[in-house]
Amino acid sequence: MAENTGSYEGIDTPWRRSPDELTERITPWVHEKFGADTRLENVHAPDNGMSSESLLFDVVGPNGSESFVARMAPLPSLFPVFENYDIALQASAMKLAAERTSVPVPAVPFVELDDSWLGVSFLVMKRLPGVAPTDVPPYVFGGWVADMTKAERDLMERNAVRTLAELHTITTENADLSFLERPGFGADPLDQHLGHERGYYEWARNGQRYPLIDRTFEWLEANRPTITGPTVLNWGDARLGNMLFEGPVPTAVLDWEMVCVGPAGVDLAWMIFLHRFFQNLAETYGMPGLPDFMERGKLAALYTEYSGQPVEALEWFEVFAALRFAIVSVRTSVRSVEYGQMAAPAEPDDLIMFRPLLEQMLEGTYWD
Repeated sequence: MAENTGSYEGIDTPWRRSPDELTERITPWVHEKFGADTRLENVHAPDNGMSSESLLFDVVGPNGSESFVARMAPLPSLFPVFENYDIALQASAMKLAAERTSVPVPAVPFVELDDSWLGVSFLVMKRLPGVAPTDVPPYVFGGWVADMTKAERDLMERNAVRTLAELHTITTENADLSFLERPGFGADPLDQHLGHERGYYEWARNGQRYPLIDRTFEWLEANRPTITGPTVLNWGDARLGNMLFEGPVPTAVLDWEMVCVGPAGVDLAWMIFLHRFFQNLAETYGMPGLPDFMERGKLAALYTEYSGQPVEALEWFEVFAALRFAIVSVRTSVRSVEYGQMAAPAEPDDLIMFRPLLEQMLEGTYWD
């Protein structure tokens, strides 16, 4: 793999390269794929996401202009969030979802595994219209989602759940999802999910133990449910911030880096918990947030309405969602410490940015 030699001075996110560097490196690739008489315009790198780099650009040629997004694997030298980042697997899952559903998944015309171009593998997808609810600052703090009418937000959450339910029509019964299975981590999908998270935790913790995460693993094992529903395509990072919208209508479903296969509750609980996390942040900072938006009971009822399937063991899957996010949280927090963006706390568990919520879950008071 080619070494990165870019400069990060002045960049708020030092694990990303500058747009100028990425433009210089991707231009020869564009000329090879689209022709030497093409040029790049409107190039910019969005300041979002924690785990990878993206570059948005237009390719302008004799026959007009096309808009694309390049999604890159992270540079291993820059404290990656995930141990493995499989670009080809993401592209295969996106193509399957686009073929089998009407969900607006971007077309992926190129999967580039030759890392000599950008230093890492990458995929190039067609850019779709729309805007995503923001993570920084969270959309519950204000902005276009908060400015919607309640009726518009109700439609938005209905559409989000309908999208999830449609993705879940892809099951092991009607599609070959073996490329998403993780047999090395367990015999059945639930085993594989738990085993995968244990493996990820052992890598991500970097030698440090987090007692709260250890206790959460124990809780999940002690309260493990029996799942009777189908094994489905799990989008993996199923949340509003990974969807583009025009008003309340979804126009794109993005970020497939956590795609896998398993019970539907994995995705539904993730969508519920990630909103709850943002809402809790708003309340912590004395803001009202959006307390009547993306409520767990409402989303569970909508999911049953659109999927025809009962929601199984939702509390268990919410704890599992919190566990997954806790491991990502400590990994990204340690990275911020390493880059001097924050001080290391006295207790390792304080690197879990939602520690009180996870403690409430284990105490059983979270759902009161």
